[in-house]
Amino acid sequence: MSQRALVTGANGFVGQWLCRTLREAGWEAVPSVAAAHPAWPGAIPCDIRSSEAVDGLLREAGPVDCVFHLAAVSFAPRAGNDPAAAFDVNLQGTVRVAEAMIARQPGARLVFIGSGAAYGPPHFLPITEDHPLDPGDPYAISKCAADQYCAFLHEQRALDVVRLRPFNHTGPGQSPAFALSSFARQIALIELGRQEPVIHVGNLDVARDFTHVADVARAYVLAASKADSGQAYNICSGQAQSLREAVERLQDMARVPVRIDCDPERMRAVDVREVVGSYAKFAEKTRWSPVIPFEQLLADLLDYWRAAEA
Repeated sequence: MSQRALVTGANGFVGQWLCRTLREAGWEAVPSVAAAHPAWPGAIPCDIRSSEAVDGLLREAGPVDCVFHLAAVSFAPRAGNDPAAAFDVNLQGTVRVAEAMIARQPGARLVFIGSGAAYGPPHFLPITEDHPLDPGDPYAISKCAADQYCAFLHEQRALDVVRLRPFNHTGPGQSPAFALSSFARQIALIELGRQEPVIHVGNLDVARDFTHVADVARAYVLAASKADSGQAYNICSGQAQSLREAVERLQDMARVPVRIDCDPERMRAVDVREVVGSYAKFAEKTRWSPVIPFEQLLADLLDYWRAAEA
């Protein structure tokens, strides 16, 4: 008998990858999508901002072994522009899901998808789960608060919950609002003659820890069955990748000559120079490690945008 999992935010970038990965692993995935989203075959619409809707979602989903809670405002600038909405979705939405689980599915495990952004500017590298939580913007604060609420639920023995803290991740299907996806899309448009042969970028003198979304989805599935209840785990590559080197590699992959132009409007007021995490704790428990190299991640992004824009 296969295990069943409810996935909130199933229509999102990672949610779609997670549903596929669950099914490939033999799970039955029950997708839930935003109520305003166009109908998905077999998906349950739910407004995560409504307690009644979330309770109805858990009732309609039926018995599940796990709830993967991905529904979120995931773009930090959007959260910064409307902090109240970000807190309503990211924090209050998590509270609503947890309360509905306690009422409807008390035996199920909650896999809460938080964020490595909760750590804030690094005090030391690589960032481990013992690093202080010091979120510095509305997105990170909302995710950190939800993470800590989930820890509280475990301490109260109200819910079986695992907290995941993914660092940067990307791959086919990610919005071009994010840096690497934007670079790849611009190259695809240039190749098609729909953009001048210039990649417009922001600050490239930073390094971030990027993981392929396929590796991240695989980690989420493992967390459902192998992670320890109540624990927090980093999901990351353990390597810092320079944005300058990333865009130069994409430039080399381009089928036509392109140049790089730094756009002042894409610069952030404050940018941490380097962020890199450690996934040693999660690897020790689950034997997970990222297997898709960064070069392949970039190639997959570029091929995705070539097909999407053709």
